Amino acid sequence: MITDARELLRVWETGAHASPTRRGVLLMGAALPLLPVEALLGASIGHRDAWLLNLREALFGSHIECLTSCPRCGEQSEIAFQTTDIRATHAAPQHQCHIGEARFRLPDSADLLAIEGVRDAAAAEQALLQRCRLDDADKPGPFGAGIAEAAILAMSRADPQAEVLLALACPACGHRSTALFDIVAHLWCELDHWAGSMLRKVHVLASRYGWSEDSILAMSGARRAAYLDLAGAP
Repeated sequence: MITDARELLRVWETGAHASPTRRGVLLMGAALPLLPVEALLGASIGHRDAWLLNLREALFGSHIECLTSCPRCGEQSEIAFQTTDIRATHAAPQHQCHIGEARFRLPDSADLLAIEGVRDAAAAEQALLQRCRLDDADKPGPFGAGIAEAAILAMSRADPQAEVLLALACPACGHRSTALFDIVAHLWCELDHWAGSMLRKVHVLASRYGWSEDSILAMSGARRAAYLDLAGAP
């Protein structure tokens, strides 16, 4: 697992202008740096997200805080939980979902990358199901509404870590709802914030002492903090 500041900044720099799906692959690569790209792309979304929770714990701890908005009144509130609260099982490799005579494998990051340019939600769903179909794979869609609905539901049930729903209760109006927790978006936001803070520290120390970025990043956090304190930085 990558925790070195230099390597984490490379991950952040590579994904700065990448799509959410591509960022998910980059983050899983940071969690499993020895895994080949093909394996990262082929992991189920639940498997990916389980490893991203591990990475999150290693980098920022197990406590998570999110800001949410009530869908009824718009009131913003904070919700806090532990990573253990949102851990679920993920599908075994090669898991198949059977819907009548149709068979589907679970979607992976390669599938999401392939359809990310499709803006229409219904068309994207059809394209995803066609990619994941195992029987008569060359048979063109579209799938009927009943088959599509059942397939998506079966995939969700087979890979529960891929769809984590938070139970919310608005403190203002009492409305109860659920919201999807996206570990990729949340972890990338935290990494982005960390990178900005780290680069400011590098700037201060490089300006004050003339050290290179690499030498500053190679320092332990405690040593960097001590030099920042000596330099009078906040």
